[in-house]
Amino acid sequence: MQEKTDNELMGMAAGGDKDAFETLVLRYYGEALHYLRSRMPNKEAAQDIAQDCFADIWAARERYRMDFSFRTYFYAVMKHKLTDYRRRTGRESGGAEMPEIEEIILENSPEAACLRKERKNEMAEWIAALPPQQKRALLLYAAEGMSYQEIAVVMQKNVLQIKSAIHRARTTLRKRRDGR
Repeated sequence: MQEKTDNELMGMAAGGDKDAFETLVLRYYGEALHYLRSRMPNKEAAQDIAQDCFADIWAARERYRMDFSFRTYFYAVMKHKLTDYRRRTGRESGGAEMPEIEEIILENSPEAACLRKERKNEMAEWIAALPPQQKRALLLYAAEGMSYQEIAVVMQKNVLQIKSAIHRARTTLRKRRDGR
């Protein structure tokens, strides 16, 4: 099953093949948790939302359209589940907490580590201050590696709007970095 594409697996799942769907779950569960954990502080809620996403996809498997990649479809489902969760819990802010990545710092000196952490925190603040649409588009592009087309589907916008939002976000961040 591992050699099958996502859409092939989803087509098999639409016919009731639980093994094909389980392969998709195993393929995307870690990515789902990473995406959700980067947007909410509660690990257990992130796990619940990820499981709900897969349950909803299984329940709607016969209606799945092969027009888009499974990954795009999956991110759209996660986005809607996360929005629903925030509405239910009163957490509309959607501010993505930046995870600590001190373990990535390659330099051994405490000064270099401190400087990198300062810069990272500063950049996180600048990103958090972006307008919501620009922030979401930029994070989906830069952090999640999604294409403009995939982001357009997830955010229910057209590709030109997505390109414009990402361009504006980058321009704003560059100006902040350069002190303008």
